[in-house]
Amino acid sequence: MLIYKAVQSNIASKDKKKKWHPCLIKMGNVVDTQMIGETIAERSSLTAGDVHNVIRNLMAVMREQLLNSRTVKLEGLGTFTMVCQSRCKGVDAEADVSPAQITGLRCQFTPEYTRDAGGNITRALIQGASYIHVNQLTKALGAGGSGNTGGSGDDKPGGGGQEAPDPAA
Repeated sequence: MLIYKAVQSNIASKDKKKKWHPCLIKMGNVVDTQMIGETIAERSSLTAGDVHNVIRNLMAVMREQLLNSRTVKLEGLGTFTMVCQSRCKGVDAEADVSPAQITGLRCQFTPEYTRDAGGNITRALIQGASYIHVNQLTKALGAGGSGNTGGSGDDKPGGGGQEAPDPAA
C-alpha cells in the first residue's frame, strides 16, 4: 500500500490559490540488495548467496550492454537505456558534434506495460496499487495495530505479510 500525505504547492495557481496535492512518503528503511536477495531466496529454491551472485552479475552485464549503446529489456520489469544531455552546448554544423558537448549521462528506466483491446494500459510495477493517507495509517496502527513501521516490507495495515482486503470488493 502506498502512503501519502497532503503537501501545499509553493506556487499559486491561475486562481491565485496555493493548491494541495498528494505526495507519496517512504516508510521504514531502504530495501537494499541484501534484503532483496534474502527475500528472493526465501521464495525460491536458491540460496541467498546464489541470488546475490545473480544480482551482481545482472548489474555487471547490464552495465556492459548499456555502455555499448544497447537497450536492455527485462520482461515483466521494463526497459533500460542510456540517455545523454548537452545543455547549452549546441553547435552550428553536424560535423562539429563531439562527445565534449555531453554534459550529463543517465540510465533511463521505462516500466513494462501491456495494452488490452480496449486501449487500457497496465504497467507491471504499479498494477494493483492502493493508497492510504498517513493519518489513516496512524489511526489504524493506534487502534490495535502493531505500531511497527520498520523496513521489513511486511507491515501492511491488513496484518501479516498479505495485502489488506479491498473494501470495494
